[in-house]
Amino acid sequence: MKHVTNTARYLLALMLLVFGLNKFLKFMPMPELPEQAQAYMAALGSTGILFPLLGIIYLLTAVTLVLNRYAALMLLVLTPVTVNILLFHATLAPGGIVPGLILAVLNGLALLHYKSKYMPLLKG
Repeated sequence: MKHVTNTARYLLALMLLVFGLNKFLKFMPMPELPEQAQAYMAALGSTGILFPLLGIIYLLTAVTLVLNRYAALMLLVLTPVTVNILLFHATLAPGGIVPGLILAVLNGLALLHYKSKYMPLLKG
């Protein structure tokens, strides 16, 4: 299982690096979205801070996963982002849900890698 979680950790780091850099360099075009999804993305984009913040979170998480330092913390920060991506695609743009599902699976496996770090949080 350790090899599976390690592989997931590095694949997740690669995925986050690519999508994090894309937030700043815009080398991947935005896919065509349904009208409601476009309105939602336009509203989020109008803040001017959310997409750069996501890029920073993606890049920081990728670096921590590769260096294996503070990765457990950054995976916790990434989890609500992953849930939001899944909910966005499940409700507004189901055609693009596959990358979100891949992100969720890799995030879950990477969280398993650091399970021992989370055990004190789960004790009552």
